[in-house]
Amino acid sequence: MTTVTVLAAGAGELKEFNEPNWPAAILTGVLALLGALFVFVSARAMYLAPDAISQINMLGPATGVGLPLLILANLVHSWSLHGWETGEFIRAIGAIFLLLIVQSVGSYIMGRSLHATHWDHTVPLSGGQRAKEPK
Repeated sequence: MTTVTVLAAGAGELKEFNEPNWPAAILTGVLALLGALFVFVSARAMYLAPDAISQINMLGPATGVGLPLLILANLVHSWSLHGWETGEFIRAIGAIFLLLIVQSVGSYIMGRSLHATHWDHTVPLSGGQRAKEPK
């Protein structure tokens, strides 16, 4: 018993622990489960997609909806423990905004590169028929 007291006395300052209230915990859980569901369904759709371009198109729901919902779940959980903090709100909004920018630019670049590798350059653009061979 004295050993525990000595260790606790040398631990430094005690931090106060706050439990989240029930509505915030339920909202956090719902947001986290919805975000995880979007990511899981997108991953499953990518697995079942027939080609690489379709797989890239399946990234949209995960990165456009699922990950922002997970960021919002973290924000709601933080607010339920510590109260309103402007810095965390700005950080969450910035993370969501920058996530959407990175997702759109990355999707554009991956789509262009995959489209270029699957493109048949021997077929002319007008009509989709090959030009006749000169005799």
